[in-house]
Amino acid sequence: MKMFSMRRMGAIFSKEFKHIFRDPFTLLMALMLPLAIVLILGNSIEFNVKSINMAYHDADRTESSRKLMETFASSNYFRPFTIESPEDGFSNIVDERARVMVSVAPNFEKDVLGGGTGHVQILLDGADNSSVMAVVNYLNTINRNAYFKIMDMPRDMATESLSFKTRYMFNPELNSRWFSVPGLSAVIIALVAIMLTTLTICREWERGSMEMLLSTPATSLEIILGKVLPYAILSFVGFILVFIVARVVFGVPFAGHYLTLVLGTLLFILGYLAIGLFISISTHKQEVAIQFACIIGLLPTVVLSGFVFPVEYMNRGYQLFSSLFPARFYMDITRDQFLKGSSVIDLWVLFALLGLQAFVLLVACLGRFKRTLE
Repeated sequence: MKMFSMRRMGAIFSKEFKHIFRDPFTLLMALMLPLAIVLILGNSIEFNVKSINMAYHDADRTESSRKLMETFASSNYFRPFTIESPEDGFSNIVDERARVMVSVAPNFEKDVLGGGTGHVQILLDGADNSSVMAVVNYLNTINRNAYFKIMDMPRDMATESLSFKTRYMFNPELNSRWFSVPGLSAVIIALVAIMLTTLTICREWERGSMEMLLSTPATSLEIILGKVLPYAILSFVGFILVFIVARVVFGVPFAGHYLTLVLGTLLFILGYLAIGLFISISTHKQEVAIQFACIIGLLPTVVLSGFVFPVEYMNRGYQLFSSLFPARFYMDITRDQFLKGSSVIDLWVLFALLGLQAFVLLVACLGRFKRTLE
């Protein structure tokens, strides 16, 4: 049995790096694609519901009802426009020109100033249930603010049996970009890592250059490490670019430790590079490899990693299935390091699982890799 040789592995590593710098497509995918994705999706993804079109019907036409509308308009959550009747508001919701209809009943001001309850009817578009609860929360807050504005009294004069003071930790402004951009970095790294190894190595199988490499004295481990490590470095450079954009362009804070994030990122990159390598070893065809890369790597990374849907709210079976992919654990690490700043000791389970996955995947690649040409 041949001993592992750093010299042979280094030669393959050097050859692969020269191939990367001679291939503009590989450099474009590794460096420009992450920047393009994070800039486009970082600006377009918004979990906070704002600028909601609201049809406003005022049957009272008093100063109090106008103050209610001003409260809606000044909140930045709603964009009210007046309508003549509640039927017009219903038609606007059906035609999707409005998501909310507010109808102020007659005698609204008389009831409120007289110590009674001012009646306001609200219709919500329930077809998009992802934003309904956020709208309801906005309405509760505006209801309270409008009351103080109509009664012309400061908030601290209200007599209440309970007083709740809420403080949001780690993200006090509830800025959705602080939450989405770190998670987006995991999706971008996974996409770049798996595509780099899948496409470039499959291209070598198709062109026959892999046959020349197999005829050398290099062992399977030397070939695999020599092939994977250049793309690991390139993927890490892509991560650095995404990190800079997150901090400079989107203003995402970083409360963690650089070494902790780097360690988690390297383990995550190795795991996805191993997935791409396993796909390329198994298929040898770029068209087939791209399909497997999307099905095995991209879709679970986006859907089952917690990037969009919280994993803890998923079915138990899907929670277990999502644990098969490194993105499930790296998503928690990168968001924690950006916003919370936990230590490696606090996150050791996640690091252990990432390391175990990378090791198992690399071993699987060794077992699948054959020195014979079939």
